[in-house]
Amino acid sequence: MGREAKGQKDPLGSVATLPPIEARAQEPPPATGWPAAPLAGQPASDEAVTPPPETRWFDATAPDLSPARGAGARRLWSIPLLVAALVLVATARSVTVRVLLPVALVAAAGALLARGRRHLLPAAQASRRGLSLDGDRLLLRGKGSAGEHVLLTTRERFGVTLLATPRRDRIVALLTSSAGMSSVGASFDGPARRAFAALLDRASVVGSDEVGLEAIGPDGEPISLGPAVLAALLEELTQRSPGCLDRFLLTDARGAALSLDSRELRAGGRVFDLTAPLEWRAFVFQEALGQAVAVYQGTWVRQGTSELFLVCLLPAMTPALDGLGASVGPLDRGALRDLRLMQGTPESPPPAEQRVAIDRLLMVPIRSALDKAPRPAAQTYRARA
Repeated sequence: MGREAKGQKDPLGSVATLPPIEARAQEPPPATGWPAAPLAGQPASDEAVTPPPETRWFDATAPDLSPARGAGARRLWSIPLLVAALVLVATARSVTVRVLLPVALVAAAGALLARGRRHLLPAAQASRRGLSLDGDRLLLRGKGSAGEHVLLTTRERFGVTLLATPRRDRIVALLTSSAGMSSVGASFDGPARRAFAALLDRASVVGSDEVGLEAIGPDGEPISLGPAVLAALLEELTQRSPGCLDRFLLTDARGAALSLDSRELRAGGRVFDLTAPLEWRAFVFQEALGQAVAVYQGTWVRQGTSELFLVCLLPAMTPALDGLGASVGPLDRGALRDLRLMQGTPESPPPAEQRVAIDRLLMVPIRSALDKAPRPAAQTYRARA
């Protein structure tokens, strides 16, 4: 970003800081697979649901069909070995050749079958890294002695914010609670996008170059689920807290609440009622930091006497192509809406005392919630300098 000017305050100095996620070392329980389930609709209430006594396991290794194909090839190669062993037993004249060589061929065929069977084991048994919903705690369990990390506790309020790339081929669920923020991701190919279209439609579109879409876990490794596994996890979380998909819960550097749900937005010590008329506008501005210039995006919100500016660094405005031969496919209505919400008009920098710095992954979900709120009969815009 360049050198910082002496005596000049960093406009993102108040960015929200997250407490470290608690880590404990325990042996993970036996893993089991879970079938996919459709995403439940949002109920009107958000009453706590008593968690089931059993532990649910969500494997963190996306399904890969290549081991299964390799196992099939090994089974095919074992057939000629068995046939050759039978032919030698029937035709060989030497006792040594008739006994020892067929035994060696049968042993080789058995070894190929055994290797193929190991590759056909469920991924949860092979990797033993995944998410475990143990009672009211969602845990990330690592391999071997890597330990476990508490991502959230369902007995407390928590939020799940869904983000997707413009092509809807990658989705990330931001899990926010008093424990902090973590993320879980999944990649979707063509058939998976069609099968889970309802789930993808609930996600806000962000730029493909966002680092947060990698869903790095507290152990430093990506938490990547299969599409069906992610859908099952979200269904379980919405059963525990039906309104979690419209909510995030964080705190800023000053300790003030930074949260959003279907009814209100809390930021900078102010509360905005999303069911009452309010004014908001998206804008961009630039500001010098020493000899460098930083470009920011902002969202101005005003309701009654409450007014603030949510700011963050400006991301790439166009989706990045994943390769020279890649092409941007047709965008759905939700993606077009979110791309419209990313746009802002150039303005002068807002007052520093009214700024609240946020993670830029949250800017589009916040604007989407503001866009659904009612507007005043005659909206008054802030005067530009």
